[in-house]
Amino acid sequence: MMRWLRLRRMRRAFRALPERDRAIFGSVRFDDCDYIETAERHGCTVAEVEQTVARVLIALGRAERGEQP
Repeated sequence: MMRWLRLRRMRRAFRALPERDRAIFGSVRFDDCDYIETAERHGCTVAEVEQTVARVLIALGRAERGEQP
């Protein structure tokens, strides 16, 4: 499958996520914060950060494969 199509689906899936999920994921993946720092930044627990990152990765993986959410 064409790479641009996979990326477009992943971008759409990312934009469809709740703002908070995108922000937490962004802190971990793009701002290079660890889970403790991310939890402090977003006022949540480390467990919530772990769950959010897992949820986002699952959503992006499904989008990449063309599966429905």
